[in-house]
Amino acid sequence: MLALAALAAACTPAAPQHEEALQLTFLDVGQGDAILIRSPEGKTALVDAGPGGVAAPLHWRYGVDTIDLAVATHPHADHIGGLAEVLRTQHVRYYMDNGAPHTTSTYGYLMAVVQRSDAVYLQATARTFDLGSARITVLPPPDAAGSHNNRSIGLLVEYGEFRALLTGDSESEELEHFLTLGVPRVTVLKAAHHGSRDAVTPAWLAATQPEVVVIPVGRGNSYGHPHPWALRYYGTAGAVYRTDLHGDVTILGAADGTFEVTARYVPAADTAVERVALRIVPFSPGHGPELLDGEYAVIKNNTAGTVDLGGWGVCDSSGTCWVFPEGAAVAALDSVIVYSGSGRADGRAFFMGSSHPVWGDGRDFARLRDDIWEVVAEYSY
Repeated sequence: MLALAALAAACTPAAPQHEEALQLTFLDVGQGDAILIRSPEGKTALVDAGPGGVAAPLHWRYGVDTIDLAVATHPHADHIGGLAEVLRTQHVRYYMDNGAPHTTSTYGYLMAVVQRSDAVYLQATARTFDLGSARITVLPPPDAAGSHNNRSIGLLVEYGEFRALLTGDSESEELEHFLTLGVPRVTVLKAAHHGSRDAVTPAWLAATQPEVVVIPVGRGNSYGHPHPWALRYYGTAGAVYRTDLHGDVTILGAADGTFEVTARYVPAADTAVERVALRIVPFSPGHGPELLDGEYAVIKNNTAGTVDLGGWGVCDSSGTCWVFPEGAAVAALDSVIVYSGSGRADGRAFFMGSSHPVWGDGRDFARLRDDIWEVVAEYSY
């Protein structure tokens, strides 16, 4: 065991006092990861640092003057882009990565800064760190060569009965590897790979059983993160927070397992356009036209409350509309899908019953209208 030497902002009652709590802050760095961990004694760890210098001024944002452990989960720029600046502006005692080099200039520059710094370099072998009275256990990536995402370092953060699990951009392949290592039930789960569809499985959620899921993701990103299906999985597991909607998300965890969650802001609901979003996935060749299972509309709720959809219409460019049945709703920070073809509705998936594609495969647009037929969202492609 290696002992290390050195936040700010609610889910459960009996919230812990700051001086008695482990603090995890998921920093809003856009499309990337940066997680600051602080023990009750003030010892700190930084896991990734986002794509730029947003995580660097920690000394004035959160009163951090020393980082005891900095971890680069894997060498993609949206995770390591800000680490060089952190190393240049903060005192970092230990630096860890997965040992897998990358060909990018971002990685090359970072490693040059690491070598010039006073930080002690560590590889991600199976080991445990003491961060004050908290403990960080390293879950090493698989030995076999794979994608950089599937060689992300996993970290289990524990403070008494409070546990948090961080797995970089792991996809299902590496999540299965972590399951073979033995993953416990946790309080907080960082959604892997920014909430992509291939980064969560039923087995993973059955093993971890999180009470809170945090998705570090950039607003309006071009990757479609977080994926609607992933949000459905996470929504059944626990309360979901997203940095694109909530900003910095801070969790205070007590040794008895109680915790408190605070966010920089609550998703705005001033207008209907801000409350919901519409996205169309047009017909894709290769899917059977009799089912039209490759064509659908996604309605996403960006608020912290349920939005009733009964009487709302999804309308194509000709003005033809499909109307949601009474009782239809989309839960907070969740999505529903409307398929063009036929099937059995289950409250999360709905079906227009069309025998032909509804959405054009070229330039087209769609509108979402509320129950008084006002346009609340549009989508053009």
